[in-house]
Amino acid sequence: MLYREYSPHPALAPYVRCYWSLALPHTKDVVCQRFLAEGVEVSFSLAGPVSIDPGSRPPRTARVACISGPMTTPMRMQYSGALDLLGICFRPGGAYRFLPYPASELVDACANVDDLLGTEGLGFVDRVRNEAAPRQRVAALEGFLLAQLGRVRRDDVRVRSALGTMETLGGRVSVDQLARLVGLSNRQLERRFKECVGIPPKQLCRSLRFKGVLKCLTRNPADRWPSVAVACGYYD
Repeated sequence: MLYREYSPHPALAPYVRCYWSLALPHTKDVVCQRFLAEGVEVSFSLAGPVSIDPGSRPPRTARVACISGPMTTPMRMQYSGALDLLGICFRPGGAYRFLPYPASELVDACANVDDLLGTEGLGFVDRVRNEAAPRQRVAALEGFLLAQLGRVRRDDVRVRSALGTMETLGGRVSVDQLARLVGLSNRQLERRFKECVGIPPKQLCRSLRFKGVLKCLTRNPADRWPSVAVACGYYD
């Protein structure tokens, strides 16, 4: 397996966590893998079709490129043959500026890129697929996003502030605290999160805490579960 991550341009860093590529050798078996993302992911299948099963919605076959997430439950990816993927991992709420629809419409769902971006999306996909090497493909991705920055909708500043606090604290913050911090009621904050992020702030905090546990255990496998859980905000 060859997995690599690439850092985004500084102008895109508030929105894009990373670009990534994944290559696996040819296999005759049908391989299933599960994945979970709290932000939107755009992925390009450069070898063959990949089946995406969101669980709560009908499965879809990604033959070229698809947009998925944010997720409240793991999605299942199924493929056979060789696997060659390239992707954009947006930060929670980061895709809002680049999509014509509310983020809530993509929760636990998978859509073709052209379903959301039309003919411009098709041209974008072709430019990426026509490049031969991963870094050239990443440059094509980045060029498209940078060109979009000047003509897409603006950030919701209060949601962006709340997201920054949540990521800094690893999800160890209450919705009440977040709402007070950004000057909104709990209900107003949840409505804005539905529009920009797709999932409620409480759900995102829970996901960030859980991922914090996994990161701690990956860095320090010898740590005991109870101490890691308390460090990541699980007190019950």
